[in-house]
Order: sequence, then structure tokens, then C-alpha cells
Amino acid sequence: MLSRAVPDPQVEIRARAWRRSLVSDGRSLVGRLRLSERSLRALLILLVVDIFVVAPIAQGETLPALRPVIHSIVLLSGMVIAFRSRARTAAVVGMLAVVGLVAHWAYHVHPTVLLGLADTALSLVFCGFITGVVLIQVFGAGPITSYRIEGAVTAYLLIAYSWALAYQLVALSDPMAFTFGAPLHPQTLRFRLLYFSTTTLTSVSYGDITPLNPVARSLAALEGMIGQLFPALLLTRLVSMELLYRQQRGRA
Repeated sequence: MLSRAVPDPQVEIRARAWRRSLVSDGRSLVGRLRLSERSLRALLILLVVDIFVVAPIAQGETLPALRPVIHSIVLLSGMVIAFRSRARTAAVVGMLAVVGLVAHWAYHVHPTVLLGLADTALSLVFCGFITGVVLIQVFGAGPITSYRIEGAVTAYLLIAYSWALAYQLVALSDPMAFTFGAPLHPQTLRFRLLYFSTTTLTSVSYGDITPLNPVARSLAALEGMIGQLFPALLLTRLVSMELLYRQQRGRA
């Protein structure tokens, strides 16, 4: 007569611990994804507010404290979005965000040309990283979701923001790089150039700001080209991804 094997209590304990670990990891992953989605939405809203509300107001001398606050929230939102990526990418973005925050507030408190260059360069590198992270998440495999659409719009606005920072680097290096139709205050330079970048990207430039420096002109031409190609390539890519996903789903 065969005797039934007695289950090992240690094996049962390990199995239960493993199941609890899987459930905990799953909940942690879902939590991180939801946090990333909320951060992306927050970043999109902040960019819209910064470009279309704060920038026009801040071109005067009003609301001086609002500018660094908005910029700081943009950096923090971008850092949270990067947590969805690899650990190395998240670490680099986090380090850039912290250093960028320090440089930006230092420039706001004590504006100098050197601090302005450092703040602008760090912000440009940070925006470049975040744009890449968002585009990788947008073009990843899977169905077309609201997260992808929001990410595509966010990436488009980040391109405008990044080019404004590149223009600012040129303008800080060469004060005669641009001609402005109205008197310019040094701390409103970024907002003037953000307006110029947005109108150049969308090809509705009115000519009130004109690039004179050869580098500034090249940047403007490149941004205009990207503004034409990006929506067409993005739409083509998203449609092909959705069709491929539906085909794979139909075969399953």
C-alpha cells in the first residue's frame, strides 16, 4: 500500500511567500504605471499652460515667481515619467532634474550670464532626455491608448520647448542673434523665444522675431522641417501600429 507524501511545511511557506511577492510586484508595477500616466498628463497640462498662458503674461514684468515654479513642476513631472523606463535612464533623468532645479533657482535669485547659460544647457539636455523617453513609450508595441496620444502631443510641445532653449543658448552667446519687435528684459528672453519656437514649429511665424545669427537660422529651418514631418510620420506610425495589433489579436 502506497503512503501519501507529507507536504513539506518549508516548501509551503516558500510558495506562499513567492505568491505574495508576485502579487506585491504586480501591484507595485501597476502603481508605477498609473503614476507615470498621471505625471504625463500633468506634464502635458503644464506645457500647455506654460506655452500658451504663462509665456505671454511673463513677457512683461508680472508674475516673476510663477516662472521658476512652473519650470520646477515640469522638471519633477518629467522625472516621474522616466521612472517607467530603465533604472539607468531614470537615474540620469533624476540627476539632471535635481541639478537643473538648483541652477534654475540660482539664476532666478541671482541672474548672471554664466548661470543663465548653465540653466539653459541643463534644461535643454533634460528636455532632450524626456522627449526621447516619451517617444519610446509612444512607439512601443501594443494598442493605441490615450496614454500614447497624450505622449505624442507632449513630445510635440517638448520639441518646441527644447528649441526655445537652444535659441536661448545662441542668444546668450550672441546678443545680436535675434531682433525683437519690443524691448527685451533678460529674464523674459526664454518666453519670447518660446513664442518664436512655437510659431516656427507650426509654420505660422509672423516675422516679429527674426533670427540673424547663422546658427539661429539653421535651428529655425530645422525646426520648421520637423514641424512639417513630425505630425505626418507620427500619424503613419500610430495607424500602422494599430493595424498590426489588430491583425495579431485576430490571429490569436
